[in-house]
Amino acid sequence: MIIGIYFSPTGGTRAIADHACHTLSQHLGTSYRLQSYTLPAERENWQPIATNDIVVWASPVYAGRVPNKTLDFIGQLMRGSGNKGIAIAVFGNRNYDNALAEMCQLMSEADITPVAAAAIVSRHAFAPTEIATGRPNEHDYAEMDAWLTHIDWEKTAQVPGSTANGYYQPLKADGTPANFLKAKPVLNESRCMLCAKCKRACPMGSIEITYKGPEFHGLCIKCQACIVRCPEQALSFADEDLASHVEMLRKNYATPSKENKFF
Repeated sequence: MIIGIYFSPTGGTRAIADHACHTLSQHLGTSYRLQSYTLPAERENWQPIATNDIVVWASPVYAGRVPNKTLDFIGQLMRGSGNKGIAIAVFGNRNYDNALAEMCQLMSEADITPVAAAAIVSRHAFAPTEIATGRPNEHDYAEMDAWLTHIDWEKTAQVPGSTANGYYQPLKADGTPANFLKAKPVLNESRCMLCAKCKRACPMGSIEITYKGPEFHGLCIKCQACIVRCPEQALSFADEDLASHVEMLRKNYATPSKENKFF
């Protein structure tokens, strides 16, 4: 069986994982299932990887690396036993930097041999209607299909990059460092309908619903899940450094569209 493991707060990475697993299942004549570690309940009810499973792992790129607040989950949940694996880093048209190399390293440490790897462009979570809008498109998926159906299962993927290079430093519009680690969404109470969709969408389990609406406790990884899921557009980020960083991204990375990379 093929197992597609993914972290996908806003759905883009899940779509890529699903497409990759479907293509492989058709090509290899086997079944597949998707297994998310996005939400706390999904991590609590984790199904272990079986000995003969082919592992397709898809992760978004945050600051040029695997999201650091997911590393504990990955270390606890992704345990193989000599399985073959495929790593897919999903990035928002800036750069995947060292994320793909990190994914291959983590797979190897989990006793999963990364036989192939790819960095796939997807819409940017901070500005999905302006940066890499419509990606991945039909051409992207066709490239993925060609890559997936020509994998050499006896080799190990050779991916450039090193986790020793650290994380990407986000910049503001003026080119100076942006610091928005403590930023959390703010609520427009007049819009909130107390539906709790934001609470159910939070990967960190950091939202509680009060009589006024959501309150944010604990970690916020700026994934945008609560904002995307809110039907009333009651949540937004007001942090100045984050806003300036998004402005920089719009200015420098809206065009041209980056190419996918395959290894």
